[in-house]
Amino acid sequence: MILSRVVHHLKAQNWTAVGLEFLIVIAGVVIGFQVTAWNAARQDRFDEAQFVENLHDDLVLAEALSARVRDRRLDRVTDINNAIETLYGRTDHEDLSTAECDAISASQYFHLNVPDLTAFTELADAGRIDIIRDQALRRALVRYQQSRAALRDNIFLQSSIAHDLPFQFPELINVDAYFDPGVGEIRGRISCDTEAMRASRLFLNAVSQNADSYDAYGRDGLRPWSDQLNQVHARADVLLNLSHEQSDTEQ
Repeated sequence: MILSRVVHHLKAQNWTAVGLEFLIVIAGVVIGFQVTAWNAARQDRFDEAQFVENLHDDLVLAEALSARVRDRRLDRVTDINNAIETLYGRTDHEDLSTAECDAISASQYFHLNVPDLTAFTELADAGRIDIIRDQALRRALVRYQQSRAALRDNIFLQSSIAHDLPFQFPELINVDAYFDPGVGEIRGRISCDTEAMRASRLFLNAVSQNADSYDAYGRDGLRPWSDQLNQVHARADVLLNLSHEQSDTEQ
C-alpha cells in the first residue's frame, strides 16, 4: 500500500508527500528494530534470572556430592605433613597419632567427585555467556571451570605415581575393616608401627613421595577448586539475596 502511494506521488511530482512516505517507512523500521531489541533484552534478563537460579541448584548439588570427601581430603593434607614430621623425628612425638596413621595409610587416595555446573556449561555451549551482567559472577565461573580442569588433571597425575602403602608394607600398616554407623560406610581401623617405619628406608622414601604428591594435590588442585566453588556459591547467593541459613531452611 505504501509503495503504491509513493508511486502515485512520484507520478504527481508531489515531492512533499513522497518525503513524508519515506519518513513513515524509516520511522517504522526504526521502531521495529527498537521493539525487537527491547524484546530480546527482556528475554535475556528473564534467561539470566533463570540461569542464576539453576546455577544455585547446581552449586548446592555439587557441594552435597563432594562435601564429605572434600573435607576429609583437605584435613588429610595437614595430617600427612604432621606424620612426616613425626616419622623424621622433627617433633617430640614418639609415635604417630591416630589421625597421622590414618592419613599416611590413605595417602594414595586422591579421587574426588568434581561436579560440572550444568547450567553454566549449557550457557557456554549456546554462546550466551554475555547475558550474565554481573562481571564478578562471570569471572568466578570461568575460574571455577579452570580450577576444576586443573584438579582433574592433578588427580590423574598424583594417582599414577602414589604408592599404596598398606599393600606394599603390610608389616608396617595393619588395616581392619568395619562398618561405621556414624557415617554409614565401611571404614578401616588402622594401626602403624612407627618404630619399624623409621627403620625402613624403603618405606620412608615411599611415604615421602606420597606426602609430596598429596601436598601438590592440595595446593595446586583441591584447595583452589574448593575455594572457587565457595566463591561462585557466595556470589550466586548475593544475586539471589540468599543466605546459607535461608537456603537450608527453605530446603
